[in-house]
Amino acid sequence: MEDALTEAWALLQAGDRAAAAARLAPVLGRPPEACLPETCLDDAAPLLAVAEALPAASRWQEAKLAYALLVEAGHRRHGWLVEAMAERAILQDAFIARFEATPVMERLGAFLGARIGRAVAGLATTRMRPGLIGMALFRHDITFADGGPPLSVVEKVMRTEKRDLRRVRAEHLLFAHVEAERLMAPRHFGTLEAEPFVSIFQAFFDGAPLPIERWMATHDELLYRYWALVPPAGLAKAPSLVPVFLDRLKQLAARSLPSGVEPHLRAYSVDDVALILTRRFDQIVAVLHAMPLFVFHDDMHCGNILVDAEGSMTIIDWDHWALAPIGTGWRFYVTDESLPEPEVDRIEWARALPPEATGRNLMLMASLWGWHKALRDHKLELAARWLEKLVRHA
Repeated sequence: MEDALTEAWALLQAGDRAAAAARLAPVLGRPPEACLPETCLDDAAPLLAVAEALPAASRWQEAKLAYALLVEAGHRRHGWLVEAMAERAILQDAFIARFEATPVMERLGAFLGARIGRAVAGLATTRMRPGLIGMALFRHDITFADGGPPLSVVEKVMRTEKRDLRRVRAEHLLFAHVEAERLMAPRHFGTLEAEPFVSIFQAFFDGAPLPIERWMATHDELLYRYWALVPPAGLAKAPSLVPVFLDRLKQLAARSLPSGVEPHLRAYSVDDVALILTRRFDQIVAVLHAMPLFVFHDDMHCGNILVDAEGSMTIIDWDHWALAPIGTGWRFYVTDESLPEPEVDRIEWARALPPEATGRNLMLMASLWGWHKALRDHKLELAARWLEKLVRHA
């Protein structure tokens, strides 16, 4: 497969799409005459299916080539995955030696026994379909020496690279100070660092992703739940979105606007935005610092909200979180010109709120977040809508 992908990529670079498509035929399980540019290159689906399956087999070098081919064929949104797979390909042999050649009891028996507080008698391990961020996901079905109830644990493997370690350690900090049950998260069993890999362990939850039609109502309810929880003092030095929001405000006041946003503005010019936010800058900063903080899941989507057959729910992937002012996260994907304000009385029954915590100011926080997230996700039209909401609520 590696030879076929390499040769197809070279043919594509040379401008011979027909030959490149034909060379992909064995990779895609098709006869050469059925692998035409329009079916095997213009249509990304066949090659994308191959690319997505390769990491589960620890074949990152081939995955890198497959994604590079997709980019060369014109599907540029997959470009970031070429770099990600290249980084993993460097560790491919070490990964296989650690996670496939080493017996799992030798690798994890004593560690999990100590974390769970029960001697492990046996481990049955299966590779789960990995996401695109972690290197791998494993499910470990554990039996115990005391004959008590078994337990299933998920292991998410990442690299001991600075970016991944920061996320892993942030998650460890969170669950060292907040009970997982309060956040509707799976029970956590800590982390294991063994260069060049680090693993996060959590209880397995047998659920399916939240149906998209339940997203809006469920997300609103989750936000109210999290807004009402007071972060413990142990999280005082945790990652915070307040400095991020301040930086975004300073950029706007200085007329620093990504060029792709301005064409989508309807109600304000760039000069209007800078003038209004400069005049209101000190007041906005004061509100920002006065707003209570909460533990914000920074990657909430249907795939991270799991629901089981009985309707029970759990929220996974807490390696992206930060302290944020309440209001953050409100109805990000809604493009309406105006949105209903969050209901402050649904929060203050559980925690004391300062006078600044009005519905309008919660919308100001929502707008700061919406502007930041839309830029981060390269959603320029949505960014323009949130920028106009930010100006209106300033």
